[in-house]
Amino acid sequence: MGFFNFLENLFKKNDEVERKLNEQIVKLEETISRKDKEISDLINEIEKINQTGGNLNNKQMELIEKNIKETKEDYNRLKYILDRYNIPISKEKYYYKIELDRFFLSAKFKELVDYLLGKNIYYIQDIDKEILASIPSDIKNLDEAKVKLDDFWTKKFIEWDIVTYMNKGEKVTKIYAKSRKFINILSEDRIEYVEDMKNYDFSRLIIQGFDNKKIEEFKKQRDDFYSERRVSL
Repeated sequence: MGFFNFLENLFKKNDEVERKLNEQIVKLEETISRKDKEISDLINEIEKINQTGGNLNNKQMELIEKNIKETKEDYNRLKYILDRYNIPISKEKYYYKIELDRFFLSAKFKELVDYLLGKNIYYIQDIDKEILASIPSDIKNLDEAKVKLDDFWTKKFIEWDIVTYMNKGEKVTKIYAKSRKFINILSEDRIEYVEDMKNYDFSRLIIQGFDNKKIEEFKKQRDDFYSERRVSL
């Protein structure tokens, strides 16, 4: 067998492995979606009974809570498999825009940050070559800032917290700082960043004692952050 035939067969095997892996991913995604709906349906059932003034006896409540717990455990177990191997549930890819003062954290870049903010430029991704060329040369530490930006654009070196923010967005502890109870719930679900909330079912908060108005407020905070900072690739 010639070397090129060997490569051709190798690529065919890789394609087959990838095809089978994609099939398994699709099955996992479908199962997660189904489990998510089961959780939502159970919560809606409780809400419907409460709205109609009905009462659940202890055995009925225990059964529903047991079903929710088991379904949630299945959901988390499946999601853990995808997360462990860095397989996105969604085929869509996003990044988050980085604020100037997050990127230029050092005080020595304050003059540059103030200048850019004065030009209505708020995020690093909004700085193009034209804008960079228009910055006055007497701005303090401009050359160092340009090197830092060049490293960012060419991906030579980026601080870990910047990489994390680009991929995961803000921490939920900051976005929902005014609701310790909600933060604790998210922590129990191992949700640390706003990107982790992309498939979050807010309706499940009903059984945690939150009313619809508060739930909609939480959802709006997430969606507003997505709208302002989240960019589809």
